[in-house]
Amino acid sequence: MRLSLFTSIIAVVLVLSSIGCNISTIPSQQSVSPPVIETASTDLTITIGSPNNLVIKPLLGINIGPIPAGTDPRNADLTKAYKEIGVTLIRTHDYYGALDMSLMYPDRTKDPSDPRSYNFASSDETWKAIIDGGFEPYFRLGDSWNDAKPPANALERSNWVKAAVEVLRHYRTGKWNGSNTSFRYVEIWNEPDNQQFWSKPHNPLEYFQLYHEAAFAIKQQFPGVMVGGPAVTQACAMIPQGKKWTQDFLDFVRQKNAPLDFFSWHMYSNNPQEYAEAAKFYRSSLDARGFTRTTMHITEWNTDIKRGADDSPEALALRTGGRGAAILTAAWIELQHNDVEESTIYRGPDPDIKAPTFYGLFYADGRPKRSALAFSLWSKMALYPQQVSISAPSYPSLWMLAGQNDAGNVALIIANTGDKPVSVGISFADQRRINRISLYQVSDASDEIQTSTLNSPIFELDAYSVPLVTFE
Repeated sequence: MRLSLFTSIIAVVLVLSSIGCNISTIPSQQSVSPPVIETASTDLTITIGSPNNLVIKPLLGINIGPIPAGTDPRNADLTKAYKEIGVTLIRTHDYYGALDMSLMYPDRTKDPSDPRSYNFASSDETWKAIIDGGFEPYFRLGDSWNDAKPPANALERSNWVKAAVEVLRHYRTGKWNGSNTSFRYVEIWNEPDNQQFWSKPHNPLEYFQLYHEAAFAIKQQFPGVMVGGPAVTQACAMIPQGKKWTQDFLDFVRQKNAPLDFFSWHMYSNNPQEYAEAAKFYRSSLDARGFTRTTMHITEWNTDIKRGADDSPEALALRTGGRGAAILTAAWIELQHNDVEESTIYRGPDPDIKAPTFYGLFYADGRPKRSALAFSLWSKMALYPQQVSISAPSYPSLWMLAGQNDAGNVALIIANTGDKPVSVGISFADQRRINRISLYQVSDASDEIQTSTLNSPIFELDAYSVPLVTFE
């Protein structure tokens, strides 16, 4: 929800509680005297209301990892770092080899039932790192950016579908010395509306047919698996040609009565509102065709930087600074408000320490960027899963979300995407005793999470910041 200028403080009541963070840079808080509840002039007053019927979803997935990315042997394993920020789900995309169909089943003319047609060595190593780290795999069936080629003909398509089933058997049932791992999601291909992944002269209808055949085959063998796709680019929600691609795909799937447990899409944008607009378009397109039970997944998303400007101050602010962390948090809040069931942000690590404005939440050497610190605050909000209503005037640069746990304790997260600090006040109407108010803030002021204990429910948000406030 976006907030705005308001100078008086409205009373509200809640029993609130602080949280303990597991990020190593956050020191523990000492007991303090109960804060004095004051009334003072602020830029903004937030009124926290009663719980509603909505749930805060974790949305704590990520693309690639936790094994080191790139080729530099100094690049870090991120198993511990992922756990610290609360990652739960890892999409198996863009390892540039491992877990790509082009590596596991390299020759589409070979017999899909013959184990000699497969190469699982590096893929098994990557898979083991995901499982041993305690993360759930989100299985993308397809190829990475560097080697995505559509099946050349009907025979290759048929073999690819059969091979996809065998690959899933390898990782789900242990076939051919594989892994016996339960996972929920199988996503068929990646960005088939993008020529990098579905090149000419291949047309959309060929992908629709591949999806139809693969979804049926997978569901027949693994009825408990959720099957979906197509992991389209933001163009499929934002321009007429892309919208037509989406609608043609859904019409084809409806006509064939093919399984579509989830619809996945991507977004790279610096405007959090575009996430909401895309989600609304996809939801309405699904519902209009009877896919009312099909959930929505966003399986790639991040800020957007101009091509050729990777070293610019703007790129650094978006990919390493507080500005990017605030934009991503605002987008995460919009996803909460717009019926998105799962999220895998793109991506975990940078491939090279010399590429700090790549898409990673972490530098290649394992240091967290501010976006990773913001992610850790999202994971804390997931501990307060029952949404709580918020009342506040519109303030263009602010987004916010409040949640409550089973004990009735509440946490509030805010994203300030603006270049100016904002003074915020909160008061509590039923006069319940507040013992402690804690503030955890990500901003350009520090490359760690700043923590403080407040003496009153009045605090300042830094420019381009992500504060999490808890009340005990």
